[in-house]
Amino acid sequence: MHGSIMYKLCPLIFLLLMTSVANAGTCPDFFRFVDFGQVAKDGTVYRGGSFLRAEHFDGTALLQIERTECLDVHPTNTDGHGYPIPVVTHIYYDPDKAPVSVSELRVSKLDDTNSAAAQSELTHRQRLQQDDVDITRGPDYLCATIEGAESYSCQVVSPYGGNQAPVVYCDAQQCEMPVLAVDQQIAISAKWPRDVKNREVKNSDTQTDEDSKEGDTNSAGAAIIEMAQQIHDFLSPLSSLSPR
Repeated sequence: MHGSIMYKLCPLIFLLLMTSVANAGTCPDFFRFVDFGQVAKDGTVYRGGSFLRAEHFDGTALLQIERTECLDVHPTNTDGHGYPIPVVTHIYYDPDKAPVSVSELRVSKLDDTNSAAAQSELTHRQRLQQDDVDITRGPDYLCATIEGAESYSCQVVSPYGGNQAPVVYCDAQQCEMPVLAVDQQIAISAKWPRDVKNREVKNSDTQTDEDSKEGDTNSAGAAIIEMAQQIHDFLSPLSSLSPR
C-alpha cells in the first residue's frame, strides 16, 4: 500500500524539484532594486511586479545578498543607471542596516497572503478558547497569555489596512510576526528581541497581581503595534508596494 503511494508520488516530487531548480537563478553581482514579478495564468513568472529598493537613498546596501533568492527570468528590467533588476521570490534586509530594531526582516511573494495569514492565526485563536488564558483587549490589539507562561500572542491592526490583522507570538527571548500581508501576494515577516521594558511593571503598594498582568500585556500590545508601524514606515518609501 505504502509502496504504491510512494510510486505514484515520486514522479510528482521529481517534477516539483525540477521546476524549482529550473526557476532558480543566479543573482546579479550588483543591483539597486528587486522585482517580485507577476504570474501569468499558466504559472509563468514575468518581470514587472512590485519592486523594492536593495539600497537606501544614500546608496547604503540594505540586503543580505546571500539570502536573496533570484529567479531565472529573461529579459530583466534595468534601472536608470543600467543595472539589472532581478526577479526575486524573497529578500532579507540586513538588521544592521535597517533603522528598525529587528533580528530578521523578510519580504516574500506568496501564492495567497490571505491563506498564509489565516494559517498564522490558528495558535492564537486556540489560545483564546482555553480556560487558563488571560485576555487583554485594546482599541487596536487583542492579546492572549496562558497563566504561568512567559509567552503570549497579540493580534493587532495592520499598518497596511485591510481585514488581515497580523498575529505576533512572543516567548521569553523574542517576538515573531509570521505574516504581515501587504497585498494579495506580498507579505512581510519579522523577528525582534522581546523588549525587557515590556515585561517590567512598576508595582505600587496597592497594585494587584491581576493589575500587573494586565499592564504587562497592554504594554506588549502597544509595543507590537509600534514595531509593525516602524517596519511599514521603513519599507514604504523604498517600494512600490500597493497596500490592500
